[in-house]
Amino acid sequence: FIFRLKEEIMNLIKRLLNEKKQLIPYFTYGDPKVHFTEALVSKCFDSGIDIIELGLPFSDPIADGPVIQASHHRALENNPELNILDALKMVARLKTKHPKKALIFMGSVNLVLNYGVKKFFIDAKKHKLDGIIIPDLPPEEGEIYITNAKNNSIDLIFLASPLTSDKRLKVIAKASSGFVYLISSTGTTGARSSISKDLARFVKKIKSYKDIPVAVGFGISKKEHLDLVFGFADGGIVGSLLVDKISDSCKSKDAQIKIIQQTINYIQNG
Repeated sequence: FIFRLKEEIMNLIKRLLNEKKQLIPYFTYGDPKVHFTEALVSKCFDSGIDIIELGLPFSDPIADGPVIQASHHRALENNPELNILDALKMVARLKTKHPKKALIFMGSVNLVLNYGVKKFFIDAKKHKLDGIIIPDLPPEEGEIYITNAKNNSIDLIFLASPLTSDKRLKVIAKASSGFVYLISSTGTTGARSSISKDLARFVKKIKSYKDIPVAVGFGISKKEHLDLVFGFADGGIVGSLLVDKISDSCKSKDAQIKIIQQTINYIQNG
């Protein structure tokens, strides 16, 4: 019983994805200000969202389209002292208010390396971070990250794409915890007009290699996309469509949050 209870606590992300299909919003930490990000995440959790992905701003974003790139630049320009430790402290505050919700970082391997791999995962556990996506970390070179993530009960989520070979897909599935992030198509992030139905067979393959949820990202921008993804995957990640709503600096914080909540509702319910 004790072991099972420990496993449930350690695997909050997987448990949430197993309980129901999840829409996972992505926001950039500190865009346009840190206090806005914190208020936005809290409001989203209050409205029923269970898992949120927060991008750690970087001067050279990985695989991101113009909308996400712009959000990284806004965050860095508007918050000169932006740093990972403060982002973790925000996570701790949010988790105190929302202990049954999950927060995931997405950040370049250089950010974690600069912070210190071992120190990052120790601090992540201390501040109750649930998981991290490191898009430019190949699992073949990720042993130290995988070990430290496991030692500190942090889910390390790897990315796969429709071009990933079967051999490598197995490696990615085995190395991942929490879920596997399946990119809907090649290219950079950004809203797209359609989502390929062929992704279903990739999800099936991943699950044949390991009992792990799969979330699809890149391009989800309307209810039809989400309905399609929920037909074969466990989660749908929505980023550019939401981040684009933050780009208008003329709107007040409350107005922006309201617009984002309305957009999430539109994606979920049409």
